[in-house]
Amino acid sequence: MALASNSPRTNIETKISYHQGWKESFSLIIGGDEVTSGKPSPEIYVEAAKRLNMNPSCCLVIEDSLPGVTAGKAAGMEVVAVPSLPKQSHLFTSADEIINSLLDLRPEKWGLPAFEDWIEGTLPIEPWYIGGPVIKGFGRGSKVLGIPTANLSTEGYSAILSEHPSGVYFGWAGLPTRGVYKMVMSIGWNPYFDNSEKTIEPWLLHDFNEDFYGEELWLAIVGYIRPEANFPSLDSLVAKIHEDGKIAENALELPLYSKYKGDPYLKISFPENI
Repeated sequence: MALASNSPRTNIETKISYHQGWKESFSLIIGGDEVTSGKPSPEIYVEAAKRLNMNPSCCLVIEDSLPGVTAGKAAGMEVVAVPSLPKQSHLFTSADEIINSLLDLRPEKWGLPAFEDWIEGTLPIEPWYIGGPVIKGFGRGSKVLGIPTANLSTEGYSAILSEHPSGVYFGWAGLPTRGVYKMVMSIGWNPYFDNSEKTIEPWLLHDFNEDFYGEELWLAIVGYIRPEANFPSLDSLVAKIHEDGKIAENALELPLYSKYKGDPYLKISFPENI
């Protein structure tokens, strides 16, 4: 595995030095100052293959920029594009595959060993947390989809949302006076409805007898299911959401995920008579 970047070699090494084990993960590192022409020229990728003693046609490039995709294809390599900006996939059509984030990279598609951390259709992630009062959303959860989502405001969370790719996640939801519930959630622009802003739409996998707008909702996100996707019909979207719910419901029974049900962040304070 090689790292080939247009950045100067010293800049690359400084940046990855902040991440333990990254430098050791690469067989070689090539900077833009080590070749005559950087991307979109194929030179840096051809040189990487040469130093790996590999035929370029046996190499897979993972790129987030258009010049990088152009360089990889010109070098005779297969290219997976991971666009660094949202809603830019249509610009990367020259790539062999376009994925939403590295969470969606499946090496086995390219004859490489599969990642071993997927379990029952889910990918464990480092838990992250978000919470606040439940707000009224677009009015389509219950009315259009028949799936009551408990929307959270994104105000004050732009930094944390930018760190996490859009997609379907799952975890635990705490309503301080009610309890802790399994939940599945979407983060992103919801391609079917083409949101203009990134939203957080959790679905608590429990039948409630009443709305709880204004109540505090605390989420512990512990796993990933799939990227956002568009659907040919509303029925197919609803079916997929229910499938996501079943995957989350089953996965959260696993000790790997169930241990987070008692996370202090969920801020549960049950009345004594419950």
